[in-house]
Amino acid sequence: MNRKTRKQRKQELLDYIRHIRDEDGNAVIDINLSRETLYDPLSLKGDKDLSGDIYDYIAAQTNVIPAHIPLRIRMHGDLSEGDRAEIPAIMHRHYTMKSFDIAWDLMANLRKMIFLALFGAAVLAIYLVLALTGKNVLFTEILSVVGSFSLWEAVDALLLERPHLRREYKNNEQNLNQKIEFVPPMPEEEGEE
Repeated sequence: MNRKTRKQRKQELLDYIRHIRDEDGNAVIDINLSRETLYDPLSLKGDKDLSGDIYDYIAAQTNVIPAHIPLRIRMHGDLSEGDRAEIPAIMHRHYTMKSFDIAWDLMANLRKMIFLALFGAAVLAIYLVLALTGKNVLFTEILSVVGSFSLWEAVDALLLERPHLRREYKNNEQNLNQKIEFVPPMPEEEGEE
């Protein structure tokens, strides 16, 4: 992709973000709800969850919005007072659980990174000792490969996986702090534009 195309795409993204922001600086996402698609059919009454399609739609719409921009989710639909009271709590619980999941992934990533770095350094130390003595050349080369691979995986966990998990955590925090409001259904002509 050439420089002009990159600049044009960047401008399109900035225009999109400006277009969806309201006067308070929130990125506004409109969701057209219907009673049939509101709840996940597999969730039980006491532990209801929203349809996965709703979360997927929010994720798709907010994927390009920087995490520092607050979100305002406007749910268009003819919902009962009970649904209006439950939905923010359900969404908060969903994003809280996702936050725990990402935090656990970050901790697992840290443990993996430390273990592989220590293991790789230990294996390479043994390799150096055996290489200096000149004994068992085949085993020495295997140790070299194992040690190098372990260190490479530790660096991969640090430089590639960890930034991705941190970005995912920030995006989830953006969803966790989103404002939710309910508005009447849009007229059919407006919703199709």
